[in-house]
Amino acid sequence: MKIWEKWRASLAVGFVFLSVTLVLFSFYNARTLKGNIDNHILPSEMFGMPEDMRAHGLTPLYGPKESGWDGQFYFYMSNDILGVKDTAKHIDAPSYRYQRIGLSLYAAIVAKVTGRDWVSPTTFFVSYLALVFAATLAGARLLQRYGAHPAWMLLWSFSVGTQLTLFNALPDAAADAFLILALFLVFTNRVGWSFIPFAFAALSREVYALFPSAILGFVILSSLKGPGVARRLSEQLIGKRYVLLLIPGIVAVAWNVYVTRHFGASPSSQAHGILGLPLAAWAQSMNVALHPASDGGRLRLGSFEFFSLAFFLLVLVAALRTAANTIRLPQGPLRPVVHGVAASLALFALLYACFGPTVTGHFSGYFKAVAVFFFLIPLLVALTGTGGTLKRLLYGLLVLALLHTSSGNLGQRVFASPGNIDKFTRMSALTETRRFECFGTYEADVKVNRITLIKTTPWGALFGGGDQIVVNVALTNTGQHPFVSSTGFGSVFMSYHWNDAKGATVVDGIRSALPRAVEPGHTVDVDVVTPVPPRAGLTLRLSPVQEGCAWFYQANPKVGAGLPLAIER
Repeated sequence: MKIWEKWRASLAVGFVFLSVTLVLFSFYNARTLKGNIDNHILPSEMFGMPEDMRAHGLTPLYGPKESGWDGQFYFYMSNDILGVKDTAKHIDAPSYRYQRIGLSLYAAIVAKVTGRDWVSPTTFFVSYLALVFAATLAGARLLQRYGAHPAWMLLWSFSVGTQLTLFNALPDAAADAFLILALFLVFTNRVGWSFIPFAFAALSREVYALFPSAILGFVILSSLKGPGVARRLSEQLIGKRYVLLLIPGIVAVAWNVYVTRHFGASPSSQAHGILGLPLAAWAQSMNVALHPASDGGRLRLGSFEFFSLAFFLLVLVAALRTAANTIRLPQGPLRPVVHGVAASLALFALLYACFGPTVTGHFSGYFKAVAVFFFLIPLLVALTGTGGTLKRLLYGLLVLALLHTSSGNLGQRVFASPGNIDKFTRMSALTETRRFECFGTYEADVKVNRITLIKTTPWGALFGGGDQIVVNVALTNTGQHPFVSSTGFGSVFMSYHWNDAKGATVVDGIRSALPRAVEPGHTVDVDVVTPVPPRAGLTLRLSPVQEGCAWFYQANPKVGAGLPLAIER
């Protein structure tokens, strides 16, 4: 009876989450997914399908000219955890994707335990839904334990980051869910078991390894004060099993090493435009939202993306304010744990302020990342006893951000009009803020200003990072159309190909955004960064590329013709 009384309110919250989510998914499945739950991974013929997926009767939702979405890759991985089949051939960036194996591994385990011979899309979705449901229950109970209403857990459960990634097989909500389950175990004195969900959280989003590491660090620091250090360390690390919090970090590092060695490239080398200077990409995206190309440059303060970016920044500020307030928590048995969570929250807020254009181009990108803040902020507010105006402001901000972004997600995806059903279900469409038609003729002049070789450090080499070449080039627009680096179709970037002796492309280069629009007749300097290729006999071909259209040098062999750089070893 006591257990029922403790969990009754949390179960009610979980029932609300489950009911609303299933209703919304039924609309999404009937319209956008064309009545076939298999389509929730949004697969595309552009990348093809692994052989065993086709053998089980799966067919792509989109054709060869449409990219689908990232969830297709994480689903494929669930049927090839170690990447030993042909899965990698059908993934855009195998090292980067496989680094986040946590959700795929969890789904594979569920399938195995339930006696299935493969992870079907239905199994993937149902197991994912069960995970988020469990996290909703655990989070609601934890909030209630410290005096907050359990219904505040729905801020996370109904956040656009959770709903969108759950519906489309992305690992973000899974990483949050594993983290919430781990924190529930820590705060309820079950540290010895928490390393398991912590490890899955780190395998779903690598930076989440910071949470157990920070908690362990503060536990050790708190044990170093005063006499009897050895005894206190023994009690905390061995007696209370905090030493087990080392495991998630070790697992994450070991898996990173495996992925790097197995695929021949570090995950970070395949992550483009994820991080940059603080608020630089945010400001650029805000400028695009204020001056959308489709409006002919007219100011449009009513832009949905403008307010999304504004809410994102305010949520970061709220996280920093909450973390700072938590650090002043009075002495208590949970103080090291609370400080570890608060410090992690602050570091993540600072990290997310450095998001690059790949993330800030669309609200779904950056609100996936901060979704966990919709749980951590209420949790720390409850733990610190924050009240009054500050509490109302924090909760009010989260509610407004939730309502705003959810309205966009529901309108664009769940309740999309028949004519727009496919518009927001492809990676290319989701990040599109400007569209430029293909030029037709590709004219440009590329001159090398200087070449710099950057040697890797021993630490970088451990994770597969190699030497890098930085080529500073002067790019002159000799054509009739401006060169603009945006996030949409037809954008122009400076890049490169590593080609073999037969001219076949071996490595498709990292895109370098132009620092400003380059009008016809104008020149801009751009740094092109490339890892040194692992073998000799390759030639570096420097060239601009118009995304979705053509490489300049392939359409016009004169572009950069005199600049091939050969690598000898």
